[in-house]
Amino acid sequence: MLYQLPPVGNPVCLSRSDKQDALIQIFGSSYKPYYFASGTAALAAAIMAASRLKSVDEPEVIVPAYGCPDLISAAVFAGVKPVLVDLEADRPWMNLEQLLARISTQTVAIVAVNLFGISERMDQLRPLAEQSEVVLIEDSAQAFPSRNEQDIWAGDLVVLSFGRGKPVSLLGGGAVLCREGAHEALYGLLPCGREQQPVNVPQQLIFKLKAALYNRMIFPRLYWLPQAMPFLHLGETRYYPLTSIEGMDRIRLSMLPANVKAYLDNSLKIQEKIEEMLGDLDLEVCGITDLPNACKIADGRRLLRYPLLVEPGARDQLYGELFRSGLGPSLMYPTVLPKISGLRSILQSQGVFPAASSFAERLLTLPTHQQVSQADIAKMREVLGSH
Repeated sequence: MLYQLPPVGNPVCLSRSDKQDALIQIFGSSYKPYYFASGTAALAAAIMAASRLKSVDEPEVIVPAYGCPDLISAAVFAGVKPVLVDLEADRPWMNLEQLLARISTQTVAIVAVNLFGISERMDQLRPLAEQSEVVLIEDSAQAFPSRNEQDIWAGDLVVLSFGRGKPVSLLGGGAVLCREGAHEALYGLLPCGREQQPVNVPQQLIFKLKAALYNRMIFPRLYWLPQAMPFLHLGETRYYPLTSIEGMDRIRLSMLPANVKAYLDNSLKIQEKIEEMLGDLDLEVCGITDLPNACKIADGRRLLRYPLLVEPGARDQLYGELFRSGLGPSLMYPTVLPKISGLRSILQSQGVFPAASSFAERLLTLPTHQQVSQADIAKMREVLGSH
């Protein structure tokens, strides 16, 4: 197959700017940003700040049982025990009843993950966090606001990632945003990332070459090339322990304003066409759940991927058909966190998570990026409709 859409595919804009705090330019004084070398490091820093704010003997952090292994990498590096919570049935949200039961005197934070761009129910998590005197951390690695939707966050701390495949991609880097009016001490409790040395000319050239190659390889006519290179581990879910917290390098900081602008300038046309296509199908007959529609996401909410739920056996068959048609489907994380290699010993004896397991077995996503064509959407309709 010489035509294959990547599951996510926003290119890196190589323009540089002296304007440093691009996020402050967008959000004004609502959030104060602190930049790190990765989204995982940013999350670890946020958890460490929460732990320092509420000093307890054996700190714990609440995280969903389905998600990226980097949730656990960050917690382990921060020296805080991750406590898993199951999902609500057929939803990407934590089960509120179980969450409340798992909060203890040792809990320092709740990590609410905006999966695919679908926000957690922050209006319901906020009272639980305040009642328990814990920090509400909003993991927004997969969510970034559109131009007319700048008020999508409600966490005390918001974590962003600028890694490969994220809404705003710099092939690395992350940030913690501290909400104005939240715990005033939180910003001062964030650990200082080890400052990286100034980027020299050879390093700048290497980064630009790497970014330019990435931009070429996500073209549908070329994406099969990196897919054929197993050492790149594209699409794999792997656990990587975090080894240090460093600041974001200066070349990425200088490119952040242009990349934020490029993201904001992208239209929602592709996502809207996919929504329209799904609306024309009888999804109930097809055995498919339109997750954004079921979650009643706000108008204009931009999704990193378009998630569907399909019955397990049919899901795998449908994925194969979409993949063979070059339509860029993905299965996201293959299972719940305790079953991912490298995490079993860390998360042992935390119980079973039936809703999260079912969610993992049924999840299928479609690409929403700008390289998706009308012809691609027509093929998606054909494949989904024949299911």
